[in-house]
Amino acid sequence: RLSGLWCLVHPETLENSALVVGEDCTMASLLLLQLLALLAQPLVANGDSEDSCPAEGCAAGTTEFSVPRVIIGCWQLLERHRSEDKAVETLLTYARAGFMAFDTADIYGPSEKILGRFRRHWEEEQATSPEALAQGPLRFFTKYVTDDPGALNANNINANSLRNLGVAAPDLVQFHWWSLAPDGSEKTFLLAARELTRLKSDGKIRHLAGCNMDTTHLDLLVQDGTELVANQVQYSLLDRRAENTLLPYVRLHNIKLLVFGVVGGGLLSDRFLGLSEQSARSQLDSVSRRMYWTSLQRWTANWNIFQELLKVLHTVGQRKQPPLPIAAVASHWALQQLDTLGAGGALILGVRDAQHLEEHRSLLKSGSALDQVDMADIRAVLDKGSTAQGDIWYQERGWL
Repeated sequence: RLSGLWCLVHPETLENSALVVGEDCTMASLLLLQLLALLAQPLVANGDSEDSCPAEGCAAGTTEFSVPRVIIGCWQLLERHRSEDKAVETLLTYARAGFMAFDTADIYGPSEKILGRFRRHWEEEQATSPEALAQGPLRFFTKYVTDDPGALNANNINANSLRNLGVAAPDLVQFHWWSLAPDGSEKTFLLAARELTRLKSDGKIRHLAGCNMDTTHLDLLVQDGTELVANQVQYSLLDRRAENTLLPYVRLHNIKLLVFGVVGGGLLSDRFLGLSEQSARSQLDSVSRRMYWTSLQRWTANWNIFQELLKVLHTVGQRKQPPLPIAAVASHWALQQLDTLGAGGALILGVRDAQHLEEHRSLLKSGSALDQVDMADIRAVLDKGSTAQGDIWYQERGWL
C-alpha cells in the first residue's frame, strides 16, 4: 500500500501500512508520492453553489473566510472499511447533520477524489431535498505540501486538486514546507508562498493558510505579504506548544488556528479511563495513537497524573446536561482555549465512519460547554505535568 509520505502532516493514515515509517519520513517517500499524485487521472466534475466559485474562477479578495466550529478530517477515511462507497456515505451522513467543511490533501491517497464523489452526490441530494439544500454549500480545505518553490509545481498540484474535487477553486489551501531552519534563515519557502498568492489572485484558490508553521515562519510569511487566514497545527490537552508563542501571535494578527489531535488519537477518551499503563500500551494499535502517546510522555510519564486528568474530564462531563464523554470535554476545552488565548479557530476531527456523529454534533452548538470552574479544575491537573517546550513542530523537525 502507498502510505508514508503524509505521516508527518497527519500520521493517522499509516495504521496497518506495509511501510515501516515512524516520526521521520524520508524525502524519497515525499517525492514518490507527490509524483504519483500528479500522475493520477481523476474524474472532472463541475458544479456551482452560492458559496463556491463559478466555472471561470473566484475573483481575488471578494469573500471573507468564515470559520466553521468543526472541520471533518478526511485523511483516514479508508482505514476501517477500505470502501470508497462507505466513505462517501459517511461524508453524506455528516453533511446531513450540518457539517459542511472537510479537510484533505492531494497527498492523502484518494481522499480528494472521494470528496469529489461526495460533492456530486450531495449536489444531487440538494436538488431534491429542501433539508439538504438548507444546509448550504460544502467547503473543501486542501493543502500544498512541497519542497519545490517553482511555478510549475504549484500549477500542477493546484490543477490536480481542482480536478479531484471538481471545483473551480478550493475554499482553503494550507501550505506546508518541509525544509525550514529554526532561526528562519532558510527562506526558499517564501518563493512557494508567492506562487500560491499568484494562484489566489488568478481565482484558483479562495484563501491561504499555513500548515504546521511555527511562529517564526508564520511571521515571515505575513511580513512577505502572504495573506493568511489560518494555520493548521496540533493542539490538545497533551500538546500545548501553541500556547508558548503562537496563540499570542495569531491573536494579534487575527489568524485562526485549525487544530488536530484534540483527543490524542483516542487517548483522551472514556476508553482509557481506569486502564493500567500496561493495558493502555497494548492498545497503541495505530501510528497516530503511538505519536500522541509521545505527546503524553512529554507532558508526563506519570501514569497516575494522566489518569487524574481523565477522571477530571469525566467529572466535568458528568456535570453537563446531557452528560458529555471525555473526548467531547477535551474538544470543548480546546475550542475555548482558541477563543480565549488566540483569535478563535476550529477543530479538525478525523472520521472513519459515523459512530461518533452525535458526540461531534454537540460541538456545533455556539458558546462553550465549560465554565470557569471546569477550566480551573482541568488546569490544576495540567500544572502537575511538564511545561510544553518549543514551538509548533519543533520536535518533529528535530529542533529540540
